[in-house]
Amino acid sequence: MVMKIIIFLIVGIAVIGIFGNIIQQGNMGSAIQNIQASVATVAYAGELSEIRSIVNDFIKLKQMKNSENSLKLSAELDERIHNLELVAMYCDEEISTQELLKQNNPYKKLQQICPTLDNVSFSKAIELFNLI
Repeated sequence: MVMKIIIFLIVGIAVIGIFGNIIQQGNMGSAIQNIQASVATVAYAGELSEIRSIVNDFIKLKQMKNSENSLKLSAELDERIHNLELVAMYCDEEISTQELLKQNNPYKKLQQICPTLDNVSFSKAIELFNLI
């Protein structure tokens, strides 16, 4: 039931945003791209909860010291990430949790790997995943 409400809200916000853009900009090509992105997001909305789970596990991984357990968790997270259709659609290269751990700003690195995230600030990403 909760997932249906979330999907309904995502679709509603996307439709309002898209048609608001068409009216304001009169740019049909941009609107079509927005519609495609929104439809894809709704189609893969079930993956958003998995992404949230991965993010939570990544935070746990950051708190672990280099150990056999951390390497095992890292490999598991990498596999879960690469099984996501959204990652396959929007990311240009593989995501490595070990590489992200080495970064001062892992989200900035993710934005480089997945250019679609350029439009989503870190604080906005946190807001979105706290709502799910």
